[in-house]
Amino acid sequence: MESLIVNILDLIEQLKFWKKKKKRRDFEKENNLPRKLMIQPLTIIIFILLIVVIVFRLIKHLK
Repeated sequence: MESLIVNILDLIEQLKFWKKKKKRRDFEKENNLPRKLMIQPLTIIIFILLIVVIVFRLIKHLK
């Protein structure tokens, strides 16, 4: 049951991101701006967690 809830919340988050990205791309096109790099929120969270794990492993290894 909880995996279903997580999947639904993830889907909602992805849809919000794609909607925001489409709006941003339309704005860039209208105003002749360069394309801005947009990263999904889930990717950012995974990257931060990976860095935290690596740092803790290094700290543990150095002791």
